[in-house]
Amino acid sequence: MSGLEVIGGISAVIGITDASVKVWKGARKDLKLSETFEIVANRLPILRDTLQICYLHLKPLETSLPADAAEGLLKTVKSCKSKAEKLHTILEETIPGEDEQWYERYRKVARRLGKGSKVEELMKLITEDAQILVNYHVVKSANPELCTKLEEIVAEMKSVEPSLPSDEVGSQTFNTSGGPQYVSTGSSTQYNSLNTGSGDTDNYGGITGSPVFHIGKK
Repeated sequence: MSGLEVIGGISAVIGITDASVKVWKGARKDLKLSETFEIVANRLPILRDTLQICYLHLKPLETSLPADAAEGLLKTVKSCKSKAEKLHTILEETIPGEDEQWYERYRKVARRLGKGSKVEELMKLITEDAQILVNYHVVKSANPELCTKLEEIVAEMKSVEPSLPSDEVGSQTFNTSGGPQYVSTGSSTQYNSLNTGSGDTDNYGGITGSPVFHIGKK
């Protein structure tokens, strides 16, 4: 691991976050999103500027950062980048289009990205990763106020109204032996199709109500 990788990673996250800010700033003025969605989007510039400060303070250490520090910071940066990419994807796919359809667009992309993909969840995780970078002594000693700002964002993300119901992003799909299996962790219907060749087929539906069973031959 090297400081060069850390600095390059931070630069990439800054670029992704800045792109998200531009998507948000380019949104139509009459677009009516939920309060939680707007709170998250409005915190993006703070996050971008914080990462920029981290970059400026760590840049002089890119060739002298201790290996153990570089390894830990790089893991954090990679985690931050992954979450920032998801948040950018949500903004990019949700904001354009007809005003009244924004929620449906958001719901679909969040489900596709999987568990932990509500905008407030992603913002909380990105901010927590940024906290780790800020707490590195070179950054923290020069900018102690950054810690307070990030703590406020984390607390805010924990207190906002959920942007989606808890079961909206909890469904998963598994395929075994070439057959489809749909597993829902929420309150929706679950469908299982096993042995899609010439064996038995078992179907189970209505997992939150009275189960419906159908067992037969393919």
